[in-house]
Amino acid sequence: MNLIKRHLELLIATILVCSVITCNIYYNIDDKVFIALLGSIISFYFGSLKMKIENDKIFKELFQEFNNKYDSSFNDLLNTLKYSKVQNKNLTEDELNCVIDYFNLCSEEYLWYSRNRIPKKVWLSWKSGILENLKIEQILKVYKTEISSENGRNSFYGLVKELNLKL
Repeated sequence: MNLIKRHLELLIATILVCSVITCNIYYNIDDKVFIALLGSIISFYFGSLKMKIENDKIFKELFQEFNNKYDSSFNDLLNTLKYSKVQNKNLTEDELNCVIDYFNLCSEEYLWYSRNRIPKKVWLSWKSGILENLKIEQILKVYKTEISSENGRNSFYGLVKELNLKL
């Protein structure tokens, strides 16, 4: 099934070319119409291919940008909080701002997923990571504060509904 989905444009173009050739054989289509139809099919195929390549480039840029930002800005803090032996550690102001920035990154990732720029498989992986990080007591506390009002919930581009946490 993945093979068909991956090469759907080629499959459609092949079927259309075969249909046009078959119609030409049986109905003797005018040469100009025949060539115009083949040209249209070829244009459709290469246009679709170009769009797919552009979408892949956009995804690659977003993927790299999000992962680089996560690695450089949030990974160390989240790991420190997750594996800390100190219970109920209060966040410093810088750490609090970093956690809020992390939620903004998560929201941006979800926004691009909802606009079909991030594949579902990648989003589900990121979502699992978000849910895992929300198990960290300090992270969950900040999250609850951030979404305590309707405006707070709405500021996350639909991420709060997507996560569907029962708090």
